[in-house]
Amino acid sequence: MKKPTLSIITVNFNNRNGLERTIQSIKSQTYTDYEHIIIDANSTDGSKEIILEYSQNTAHLTYWVSEPDKGIYDGMNKGIEHAQGEYIYLLNSGDILSNPTVLSSISFDGTKYICGNMRIIHSETQYEEVVPPNEIDGLFLFKSYLPHPASFIHHSLFNKQKYNIDYKIISDWIHMVENIVLKGCSYKHINLLISDFDTTGISSNNRALGLSERSKWIKDNIPTLIYDALMELDKIRSSEIGSIIPTLMQKKRHSQKRVKKLILLFSKFFK
Repeated sequence: MKKPTLSIITVNFNNRNGLERTIQSIKSQTYTDYEHIIIDANSTDGSKEIILEYSQNTAHLTYWVSEPDKGIYDGMNKGIEHAQGEYIYLLNSGDILSNPTVLSSISFDGTKYICGNMRIIHSETQYEEVVPPNEIDGLFLFKSYLPHPASFIHHSLFNKQKYNIDYKIISDWIHMVENIVLKGCSYKHINLLISDFDTTGISSNNRALGLSERSKWIKDNIPTLIYDALMELDKIRSSEIGSIIPTLMQKKRHSQKRVKKLILLFSKFFK
């Protein structure tokens, strides 16, 4: 049996209505080269009945389970373990694809991280659109993120690295930093609205926790000297890059060693 190009993984916990919306947005797609995997955390609100009915009416749902887990990233890892697709796409309950043809519009060309745009819905009349940059560097990801409901991640990036379940909010961000910045995997942005994001999710309502976890990870994994230098670069990033080094050379407080370090950082983090 031919393996699908795309594995769509949906994690759910007591979000029956959101799960129904997510399933419907997937069922309506013109794209058919996908499998759907649902990991439910032992919901008690009727979600399991929705999944069971769905399983009886589609061949795309290749695996589902309803059992206790250790959090959202544990659920994602369970889904990834059963995924057969070349690409992994995480669309959690409540999040929906933007229109019926969106998946058909994507070229799955082997790029390790493919990321489109996401719309955060605040109300029926208020929303904001997240548009990732065409190129990614360390400064961007240390201060921002790529929206995982709009990201298609090559399965190979999970072969030796699953999501870290010790973190509640930022494990997908850690995966981005380690693979795109530290390992230099390929990345492309497609200027296409992929999904609408459900603002009732855990990451939406725990901004302080997310910032705390991110600070802890940076402290534990990025040398202070490098991080401080990156933040210094961020302050002068609005200047024209070509004028930065001459300006630094003219200032006595910047030694040649300091300038050399900044040049090396430019070569690594500015593409």
